[in-house]
Amino acid sequence: MDGITIVMAVYNAERFLDRSIGSVINQTYKEWSLLCVDDGSTDNSLFILEQFAAKDGRIRVFHKENGGPASARAVAYENLTTPYVISLDADDMFSNDLLENMWKIISSEKTNVDCVMPNLLIEQKDGRYMDWFQSYGWHSGDIVTGKWAFSNYFINNKVHGNCLWKSNLVKKYAVGEVANYNQLNADECIQHLLFLNSKEVAIASGAYIYRYNEESITKKMSLKVLQYLDTCKKYILLGNEYDVDAQTLSLIKEYYIRNIIQLQIRVDKNVTLLRDERRIFIKEIHNAYNDAMQYKNDVKFADKKNRWLYRLAITSGYCVFRLTCRLFSYIKK
Repeated sequence: MDGITIVMAVYNAERFLDRSIGSVINQTYKEWSLLCVDDGSTDNSLFILEQFAAKDGRIRVFHKENGGPASARAVAYENLTTPYVISLDADDMFSNDLLENMWKIISSEKTNVDCVMPNLLIEQKDGRYMDWFQSYGWHSGDIVTGKWAFSNYFINNKVHGNCLWKSNLVKKYAVGEVANYNQLNADECIQHLLFLNSKEVAIASGAYIYRYNEESITKKMSLKVLQYLDTCKKYILLGNEYDVDAQTLSLIKEYYIRNIIQLQIRVDKNVTLLRDERRIFIKEIHNAYNDAMQYKNDVKFADKKNRWLYRLAITSGYCVFRLTCRLFSYIKK
């Protein structure tokens, strides 16, 4: 069967579904199917999804207990019947020409790509949009290797993961343990893994529109954000497993250390954390700091403003690390 499947994980997204699903229905390319997985919503999301499915036979709905977006998408991946698939977050949108432009790339006789990366429009808090293509100089028809994409998806990342993928790759690498190890950003780990297993990544016009949502789980300050650190460790393991070059491995280790520093800064600046939560944060960040010290001689912070502070944070012991993060919290106000 030809066509493109869109996968949508849904959790308490009743306010956004008309807009997000509407952007799929309004696509100029019509050979699509939409698989929506309700991830244990407690609002009217499931009811709204079922209404859409009753009106359009291209839309199917699944329901599961809450387990995080990656585990919800895995349910849909097991039901794919098309050769290509793309995910759409329940609070985001597609431009009307997105699927058509990506299909033109994958149906060209000149390409045999595993992945197509469209433009990304990121809504800012003030309502303006950051245009990915303008920021990084991409043009429709550009092609890079999957390993290049993996290497440029960490610091000052030139690629993003809101891509169209070959379904056989997704069925192999986006289900099972990797989809269930955390409820926060397992999907990001999957995207990195898919890049590593893609020979070519093509660029297409049309845009994935990332809407600003203050209630997103990645923006909330809860103990779940500690799972970012677990994902960073997985990236290091992936780098070793796939024998990436030394420069990329150094970037991954630096990315891990940056996340530790940034998380400590968030904890220091947050005045609403409960005492027990703060204690757990500090303990787990301290453990991650101790673990990351094995990499301190492998990172450079070469392109980072206040580079000397970053170096100081990892070369002078844990107490200086805490003091340096405190200083950062004032600098970044």
